[in-house]
Amino acid sequence: MIARLFCCLSLIGSLSFASVLDAASNPGEPAPAREIRAFWNHSGTGAYPGDWERTAKELGMSGFNMILPNMLWGGAAHYPSTVVPQSGVYRRYGDQMEQCVEASHRHGLEVHVWKVCWNLGHLAPNEFVEELREKGRLQVSAEGKTGKWLCPSHPANVKLELQSLLEVARKYRVDGLHLDYIRYPDGNHCFCKECRRRFEKASGRRVENWPADCHSGDRREQYNAWRCEQITSFVATVAQKSRRVRPGIKISAAVFGFYPGCKKSIAQDWLAWAKEGYVDFLCPMNYTNNDKSFRSLVKNQIRLVEGRVPIYPGIGATSSHSALSPEQVLKQIGSAREEGAAGFTIFNLNEETAEKLVPALGQALEDKKEK
Repeated sequence: MIARLFCCLSLIGSLSFASVLDAASNPGEPAPAREIRAFWNHSGTGAYPGDWERTAKELGMSGFNMILPNMLWGGAAHYPSTVVPQSGVYRRYGDQMEQCVEASHRHGLEVHVWKVCWNLGHLAPNEFVEELREKGRLQVSAEGKTGKWLCPSHPANVKLELQSLLEVARKYRVDGLHLDYIRYPDGNHCFCKECRRRFEKASGRRVENWPADCHSGDRREQYNAWRCEQITSFVATVAQKSRRVRPGIKISAAVFGFYPGCKKSIAQDWLAWAKEGYVDFLCPMNYTNNDKSFRSLVKNQIRLVEGRVPIYPGIGATSSHSALSPEQVLKQIGSAREEGAAGFTIFNLNEETAEKLVPALGQALEDKKEK
């Protein structure tokens, strides 16, 4: 999720609890029989680092039933992984996966482990990144600059990402695997030498002017379709193998809200994943302060999937693209209900949102349900 770091909650702090309840007097249609009420947790440590019991208890008491904790990146894990480097979070607070699963299940929350795919981010050790760079496993821009993303077409990278996910499914009683950054960073990647070789082999035709022909020339659409295949193939493999390891596990993804725009720009064809049964639900990141735009996005997403999988729209209470008051969050929840969404997912759970937003939303939504 693009730069989804913590934003201020000044709007929330200035509102009284009573005003939130008043705003909830008409948050749209009644909730579905079992509405998914979820939170993304960017830190992977819950709202209160080192205290998953408190986090899970407060969420459960407020009527939430799902948590998506960011436990795993391309180069770091908040648990004793034997596949990718262990993070400083793990060394400081212990096995966050185990603590999260035990506490969450005790308080009625499903745990869908949020995995940042391909992106090494800021948590991967420098020596790990440099080793990958030397082996030519990192993405290269059209201008020839090497970044800190794993190349999705490299077999060793596919194996690394897959094994890190299967390790989670095998060792922990998780309810699901939640894929994020399951895409390319933009239309300017990847144009490494190995991508050229693999694309030429797959297409059966040499690229005369690399990377210009594939970046902006007459083979651009063909190359982007090949990029889409790399991502979709990985999602399919994760679904097949993880369901074999842990029957009943659910596969989901945080995806860009605009479709088919995201297919063309970042090679993320999430509609294909839904049609093929690779995912069990989708969480489009509909982060916007504009309620009309939010509703329009949800409406289009529900129309596209045609009931194949549930949509739990992402609401950006504190994203890098939006900052919403509790009233606005409730209004967007209402819009999602009216358009037929089976739930919602809020970004982001931290100490401030746990203390101010969670109980307010929980009480307001329960009051509405009872009326």
